Amino acid sequence: MQESHNRMPEIFTIGNCTLYLGDAMEILPSLPEKADLLVTDPPYKLTSGGRNAQVMAGIFSSDRYDNSGNLMTVVPWKEMAPPIFAACKLDADAYVMANDKNIFKAHDAFLDAGWKLHNLLCWDKISPTRNRWYMKELEYCLYLWKGRAKTIRNPGSKQRHAVPRPKERFHDTEKPVEVMGRYILNSSDEGDLVLDPFAGSASTLVAAMRSGRRAVGVELDQRWFDMACERLHREWNVLKSEAQIVIA
Repeated sequence: MQESHNRMPEIFTIGNCTLYLGDAMEILPSLPEKADLLVTDPPYKLTSGGRNAQVMAGIFSSDRYDNSGNLMTVVPWKEMAPPIFAACKLDADAYVMANDKNIFKAHDAFLDAGWKLHNLLCWDKISPTRNRWYMKELEYCLYLWKGRAKTIRNPGSKQRHAVPRPKERFHDTEKPVEVMGRYILNSSDEGDLVLDPFAGSASTLVAAMRSGRRAVGVELDQRWFDMACERLHREWNVLKSEAQIVIA
């Protein structure tokens, strides 16, 4: 499904989460509220170590690359970072995930946009990906802030967090809810608004929902949007059922 620039985005709201279907760069400036926290896994090209390449879904999907495999000027890191910076409150934290090939470009772009670097974190996927130059089991996360720096809720948290990949996943690059939830719990309060401009499988939104935070996400791809909506609906029903059991 191709979104028209003049077409109003489709919006799905359930519980404390809202998901927009459309281009994040167009939607972010019009969001009704600025976010307290950014937790996102932006889409980027994945190289396999040879001539083959995998491409993440969303704004960097395969149809947005030219014949030579180069990224077309859609939303590079440097164009992505300023609108995201503006969509967050004056005092806000941010967690931006990327692999080893993209973390440096992401770092430069987000700092140029006004963010400051707290730390470089990593997610240990435990099961490595085969590679001719050391097998890869890590993905990285920029822990950033703007305005006033805030101490995380659990200062004993370590940089590395070991969590297996989700066994039952519908998105190729789906992140564990536990990973996103760790960031959310450490850098926000109950009721705060969490932003994910590249929602994908909605792991960030699910983590926010489970932790009592509000969340807003944007997803460009109709397929992932529909599946993410279904996931949020299932999650909300489970949380409502559990709440009734606790009250009873």
